[in-house]
Amino acid sequence: MKIIVDTREQLPWFFDSLSCEIINSKLDTGDYSLENYEDIVTIERKKSVGEIAGNITEKRFWREMERMREIRHSFLFLEFGYEDIANYPENMDVSKKIKSKIRVRGPFIVRELSRIQVEFGVHVVMCGHKYYAEQAAVAIFKRVLEEYNYE
Repeated sequence: MKIIVDTREQLPWFFDSLSCEIINSKLDTGDYSLENYEDIVTIERKKSVGEIAGNITEKRFWREMERMREIRHSFLFLEFGYEDIANYPENMDVSKKIKSKIRVRGPFIVRELSRIQVEFGVHVVMCGHKYYAEQAAVAIFKRVLEEYNYE
């Protein structure tokens, strides 16, 4: 299996011990895909609640969701869980002064994640941890290869 990692991805998954070949290449949509299946499957990855909180207020992120809508198997992988979102920004390890300046709150993030699923058809997967995200990505990629190699 040849997994494409977008060249702009910072601290990418390495798929350690998962028998995958990694190709670093620019992807127009998402952070990860499969070679020759870029128009069929994509995974956009978010490492923290702070990252998604910032992204959902940016036009660039919503343009990405528009592109993902056109890809049959589109996923937004979150390396954290629902509780992390629900308690944002109170659970952040920063000063009260900084927290008081954060305008995006957990309920707003939940609403926008629901919008991503319903309006754009992108599957939101709360993986809880980087390790589980890598495992889930490989499982999805294997299933896509099985599905499209038999069509």
